Amino acid sequence: MLRAAVLACHALLAATLAASILVPAISWLRIGMTIAVTLPLSWTLRGLALNVRATQQRVAVLLVLYVGGTAVEVVAHSGAAPLANVALLAAALELALLLVLIRRQARLAPAARE
Repeated sequence: MLRAAVLACHALLAATLAASILVPAISWLRIGMTIAVTLPLSWTLRGLALNVRATQQRVAVLLVLYVGGTAVEVVAHSGAAPLANVALLAAALELALLLVLIRRQARLAPAARE
């Protein structure tokens, strides 16, 4: 259940970031920016789906950058950019859920070794 919520937030984050870049006008530059912004999220999707702890830890660090970047966009537009607001909420929620998931796996790991 928790992993499904993390994956849903991950997909929502990628979709809202892509839409926020492409919606005003589509150009080759915007397409390139969209690929650059969403590619790290795409690369980590398989590891998240397979519940790989190392990937989860890397995504947590990556999400800090996405939270910071989207927070800057929200502040720059005074909260008037709905896609940036949704991306910020998705990134922050995914980070929180991912940290809970990582912590729960760490707590369960020693019991499995005994």
